[in-house]
Amino acid sequence: MEGLKNRALHHLSQPHKGLLLPSLHHFYDHLLQCCTSLTTLKLIHSSLSTRGFLLHTPHFLARLVILYSKLGDLHSARALFDHHHHHHRHTQRMGVAANNFTFPFVLKVLRSGFASGVFVEAALVDMYAKCGEIGDAHEVFDQMLVRDVVCWTTMITRYEQSERPLEALMLFRKMQEEGFFGDEITAISVASAVGQLGDGRMAESVHSYAVLNGFIGDVSVGNSIVGMYAKCGNVERARLVFDRMKERDGISWNAMLSGYTQNGQPTDALSLFNQMQSSECDPNPVTALIMVSACSYLGSMHLGSKLHNYVINSKMEMDNNLRNAIMDMYVKCGDLDTAVEMFNNFDPGKRDVSSWNVLISGYGVHGRAKEALELFSRMQMEGVEPNDITFTSVLSACTHAGLIDEGRKCFADMTKLSVRPEMKHYACMVDMLGRAGCLNEAFSLIKEIPSQPSDEVWGALLLACRIHGNTELGEIAANHLFQLDPEHTGYYVLMSNIYAASKKWKEVEKVRHNIKSRGLKKPAAFSVIEFGTEVHGFHTADNSSPYYREVYRKVESLAIEMKMVGYVPDLSCVLHDVEPEDKEHLLNYHTEKLAVAFGIMKIDQGMAIQVTKNLRICRDCHWAFKFISSLYSRKIIVRDANRFHHFQGGICSCGDYW
Repeated sequence: MEGLKNRALHHLSQPHKGLLLPSLHHFYDHLLQCCTSLTTLKLIHSSLSTRGFLLHTPHFLARLVILYSKLGDLHSARALFDHHHHHHRHTQRMGVAANNFTFPFVLKVLRSGFASGVFVEAALVDMYAKCGEIGDAHEVFDQMLVRDVVCWTTMITRYEQSERPLEALMLFRKMQEEGFFGDEITAISVASAVGQLGDGRMAESVHSYAVLNGFIGDVSVGNSIVGMYAKCGNVERARLVFDRMKERDGISWNAMLSGYTQNGQPTDALSLFNQMQSSECDPNPVTALIMVSACSYLGSMHLGSKLHNYVINSKMEMDNNLRNAIMDMYVKCGDLDTAVEMFNNFDPGKRDVSSWNVLISGYGVHGRAKEALELFSRMQMEGVEPNDITFTSVLSACTHAGLIDEGRKCFADMTKLSVRPEMKHYACMVDMLGRAGCLNEAFSLIKEIPSQPSDEVWGALLLACRIHGNTELGEIAANHLFQLDPEHTGYYVLMSNIYAASKKWKEVEKVRHNIKSRGLKKPAAFSVIEFGTEVHGFHTADNSSPYYREVYRKVESLAIEMKMVGYVPDLSCVLHDVEPEDKEHLLNYHTEKLAVAFGIMKIDQGMAIQVTKNLRICRDCHWAFKFISSLYSRKIIVRDANRFHHFQGGICSCGDYW
């Protein structure tokens, strides 16, 4: 013992100039682990304070507090805790800022005067976990001789909140093996972990666990089960749990609304939102954010405007997140002018980087790249630092407009502004260069990516090869994509189209056979159009609409009218093994053409016809809408999977570059 004390005194009196920081940490860890006397502990405490470790390393602060408690000096333990707790609440200079939630368990132990091993170890687990030191917390947890439900749940919860769901669930299983069944908080954390994994079968097991243990009646547990099923894609089961809840709060409604929206069921979300307004739970800003997302998904200007008015009339608190989301909603609903107006009316001092990003992106997807670049410059002049999303938006704007030089400069400026290029930025660059025909430069850039290129990057190159008919590079991109995402039908279809354009019919058949053997199906095209307060949808060759006979007749008459002024159908947009007359017939019934024909029939002459399509608009429809906009003097707005196309007077806002 005396030898340890002497060695500690000797080492602590040395300057340690030759030791690196990790070595110093290890040195102090070793001393604290071996420390068994107050005299030695105070020497270590003094040295740690002198070197400033206690201000920046919660690990050492926790160890000192616990050791003082274990060695019976509760006064020093409490004094140390109070000093640092008070100091960090005001300065927040600590790595993890101390506040009312940081050390409650330790404080409780110190106030009660108990310094038994069980209480101290439990306090240490709680402190480490809440400081984000999960490894240290687990180390102490593993050494505990006595562990209760609270300790188990603390560890499970911290793993779940750190987005480490597998470790959380492994710990939950071990907890059950040791005879502990958990409580409501355990059930909530486990449900959240399963939701992160998206495992539907495991979700059913957790649901059964909550029912069998009597936890399901707790509203918080019910909410977590609803959210878990929704994240696993089982919206029907989520709704079943929601409907059976005897008590619901705002979180219950928001969980179900979010489930519908995240799983591509915005109309169901809107229907449930109407029910919520008739319930005892008032919608809150979180509800509004979810519903803004639903309106954005639908691209419904009418519903988006109605929701915005509801937020204003209900005097709901509108913070930056909600304001930016509403701006983005208007962008995605085709009303860029209202989004610009909202931005300009926003107090300049309250605009954050997201506010600028929304409008820069909005200008880009609407084909107004120069305004996007001007706003980007203005943003920097006003002292707002761009982030990774800003550069994605600017690069996308350059891509949509074919501004190659501006895009190259923007990409080069990223490192100057301390923003590290990510995979999404490389994908934008490959897309921009590829669309412009610079395929070799795009391929060279892919080779320079420091990590393995993603499917997004190779997908951009494959699309460019489809546009420019480059079979060789297309095969290279496709082979990578078939390995990265072998179940993505779109990549096979693109490669088949590349072969078809080169008249390599044997290769076309091979790709098609591959699609069939894998049981893959091309996503069905779908287009929607608003008419008054109603939203009408159209599938390819659709006969489910009550207006389908009228729409078909209108489409056929449009084809005749267009041909009279020079329209020639682009038959390359149809499969090669179809007769020419059948190809033309199939082109007439593309979903966006059906929707536009409906709009011409039903929507007043002075109003724009706005269509939203789930896939990229085909070349023939793009060509046809320029003729229709001129023939009927109508403005036609089409939002496809990538961007907006504004057709007016025979011209498209994309400049035929998309």
